[in-house]
Amino acid sequence: MVVIGVTAVPAGATVVDQGHYSGTESSTYNDCGYPVQVQAEFSGNYVIRAGEHDNQSAFFVTDNYSYREVHTNLDTGEWFVLRGNGVFHDIRATRVEGSVFEFESVEAGQPFVVEDSAGNVVLRDRGAIRYRTLFDTGGDDEPGGTFLEFLGAQVSGPHPGFFAGFCRIAGDLIGTGSSQRLTPRPTGTTDAPLGYYEYLPPGYGGGEPSPLLVFLHGFGENGDGSAAQLGNLLATGIPGLISTNGWPSERPFVVLAPQHASPQNDAHYAPCEGEGVVHFGSCAMSIQHDLGHPPNGSACTTPAEVHKFLSYAIASYDVDPEQVYLTGLSCGAFAAWEYVAEHAATQIAAMVPIAGDGRPAWDTAMCGLGAVAVWAFHGEADDAVDPAGSIEPMADLTACPSPPRRDAQLTIYPGVDHDSWTRTYNLSAGHNIYDWLLGFTVP
Repeated sequence: MVVIGVTAVPAGATVVDQGHYSGTESSTYNDCGYPVQVQAEFSGNYVIRAGEHDNQSAFFVTDNYSYREVHTNLDTGEWFVLRGNGVFHDIRATRVEGSVFEFESVEAGQPFVVEDSAGNVVLRDRGAIRYRTLFDTGGDDEPGGTFLEFLGAQVSGPHPGFFAGFCRIAGDLIGTGSSQRLTPRPTGTTDAPLGYYEYLPPGYGGGEPSPLLVFLHGFGENGDGSAAQLGNLLATGIPGLISTNGWPSERPFVVLAPQHASPQNDAHYAPCEGEGVVHFGSCAMSIQHDLGHPPNGSACTTPAEVHKFLSYAIASYDVDPEQVYLTGLSCGAFAAWEYVAEHAATQIAAMVPIAGDGRPAWDTAMCGLGAVAVWAFHGEADDAVDPAGSIEPMADLTACPSPPRRDAQLTIYPGVDHDSWTRTYNLSAGHNIYDWLLGFTVP
């Protein structure tokens, strides 16, 4: 990807700079659940010119580029090639206010081509993409420009790479193969109280019980548990990681992800849309708690649903009842907190709630939450669920006497918004929650 900034230039200037560039680069990433090394080479020619008249303080960029990257899974040695070439150029800048401009840019060519290690093209983008972005050019007296906001894109031509998640593309070529062990279990096809996805590790059923990890999803993945709606669960979190072949085969858990249905009556959440409400999610979670988690009116999975599903899972799978763990994101994290508040350590040994509000649970159980080991995560800049929803109950829990309190840890990601779970579940943030979970058993 080529990233071009804008800045202020003297009035009356035309071509400000032009030239050729080339180079190589090496980097690594773990965003897809496995370590990947990238060896890249790139080159291109660019021209930067100044605007005229009302947009004379904005730079317009034309970049004729090409690149080639080799992505290698460091665990397996498998690799694929990502390459592209095209022309990116700014075609219009419209002043919004002061030194803030809306830029319209066009990228044409083949910006995203994927080849497997045998040289076969498995995906190719071609055509044009028109982007709209917002920049603050800094004004004539203030050199330097600042990107403010991406306003959208209009796609012309076949661009499968633009719409497909990168980890899904990479996972099909160099991933762990975990998607082959992921099975939907729609409502009514089992005795489970909810429809769910099931992942069974290699060697499952060989006589040695497996640890059980139950994942609770967020509000956006709600569904009725049918075959048509269970796919919502694959959008993010652990099911998403498994479905994009990012779940290591040596990770021993049976993973089950039940689906909660959206509330049939959500009128009681209307106050959360009122003026002055900063964190809609925290407000909704508090209301659900105060209502006692009504069966048809709860935005998030209820503690009763968690309890029944855990009972089903422990009875139906070859799992070790002393190695049962719980994790969830946003609504699912709130559900995990609430379950522990009502049922303590009757079924689980440890939990990892991410971006949920645990304050109502603390009000219910207080130091009783410490019967389960807890490692909570939250983004400092979360505007959906108040970070205090993790900070306050964890501070209170840490102050409880130990024993009987078990391990209590809190990780706050500086500057991170509501999605603090992706970096946690794929371990790219460096916190191995899976090894931590396995360190505990049901008391």
